Amino acid sequence: MHSLPPNPATRPLYERAAQLGTIGAWECHLANETLTWTDGVYDLFGLRRGGEIQRSAILDLYEERSRREMDRLRTSAICGGQGFALDCRILTAGGEKRWMRLVVGVGYQHGRPYRIFGSKQDVTAEKGLWQELAGIARSETLSGFSARHGLTEALHRCQPEHSRERIALVLFAIDGFGAIRERFGRPAGSAVDRCIAERLKRLFSDALAIEQAGEGAYSLLLRMPGDRHHLLAALDSVRILLGRPVPHGALVLDFTLSIGGALGVQEGGRMPQELFAEAEAALHVAGTAGGNCVRIFDGPVAAPGPPPARAC
Repeated sequence: MHSLPPNPATRPLYERAAQLGTIGAWECHLANETLTWTDGVYDLFGLRRGGEIQRSAILDLYEERSRREMDRLRTSAICGGQGFALDCRILTAGGEKRWMRLVVGVGYQHGRPYRIFGSKQDVTAEKGLWQELAGIARSETLSGFSARHGLTEALHRCQPEHSRERIALVLFAIDGFGAIRERFGRPAGSAVDRCIAERLKRLFSDALAIEQAGEGAYSLLLRMPGDRHHLLAALDSVRILLGRPVPHGALVLDFTLSIGGALGVQEGGRMPQELFAEAEAALHVAGTAGGNCVRIFDGPVAAPGPPPARAC
């Protein structure tokens, strides 16, 4: 049971997202940069299946910013053995712009890296899903967060130490909070509310702002040194700590949490309306996924497992 019912306006988006985009496996031998692709990768780039592929020519199909970031992470992965995942902009051989999710692992032989490998998936439709959800969140409340004025003021007040400091806005909602009150009474709901608020303050003592955004709902503003994968892992651990049962008299109240987050750079006119809309969209996705999970805006609708590393 969860407290974020499906919104009729978003149902068609989820039906589209349920259709998995083109996905394929790939491998690159580091000694000679030889590429091996399955048919799905050829289709993703709009190339004839089984045709000869040269890495230098394929790199030309990456948007420049994506290519730079991919090369940086690739070098780091080969040196350190840690895989990664990255969403890249590409231009197919036919001139079509697409988003590609690249997952990379490192293969070892005799203790030395000899290949990188992984998957490439077309996530263009998924990117569209997130953008449309954020657009809906800007015009109507998806998640039921009715009190956000205080947090908006906090976003305006926050002054980053550096001009491009990255921050994260995180929204928490207790799944089925209304059902807890109906079954055990309003004082039980208040006890859970108070406990979650206290746990948030202990776990995020360095937060820029913490606010209760309604019954069973909370907002959190953080400085965020890592990327969305780092945020996803951190919040998933926090979800378990926050969701521990709460004692209330002779009762032990069990519950779960939906968590939605968004990352942003505090500059220009984007903050705070855009960031809040993105966090609400992510929270809505978490709720409609059944609750008891974390979603980060512009991340996977169904979060993948960690990239493989040091596999042979």
